[in-house]
Amino acid sequence: MRILVVFLLVAASLFVAPKSQQLHVRYGEPDVERFTAGDDIGLTVEYGSDGLACQIVLERKQPVLHGQQEPKYMRPEVVDQIIDEIIPSASRGRSINKILESMGCAEGRVEEYENVWIGHYSNMCVPLKPEREDRATVVFKRGECPVNPYDQLHK
Repeated sequence: MRILVVFLLVAASLFVAPKSQQLHVRYGEPDVERFTAGDDIGLTVEYGSDGLACQIVLERKQPVLHGQQEPKYMRPEVVDQIIDEIIPSASRGRSINKILESMGCAEGRVEEYENVWIGHYSNMCVPLKPEREDRATVVFKRGECPVNPYDQLHK
């Protein structure tokens, strides 16, 4: 009897949860997607009206619905490698500005280029561990993209 109940629950869940393809057919192309960019590293991309990337966030993969959990960090050199794959140095344009913010253990480094902003956010209180980068962001400077959060730094 238990086996039958478990089978029916599993079978019912297969019919309830939509597949990616079904959602694409019904709602069109997504404006946000998440990929696996490396060992347990999630790469979340928000697209502009033209279908090209506008904002990218790199962070350790976690469930979409999650509560408070122990922070997991990434190796800065792995994050840099992924960013270089996404937007090679030659595509960034010349460096315009660098910003460093530090409060306690938290450190944020943002570099502005002609075509993009790149931010790295780290926990500097774990310097003996190779994994200390919490999150990295790439924000493209294009008219088709939503308001750029880094533009507020210029005002």
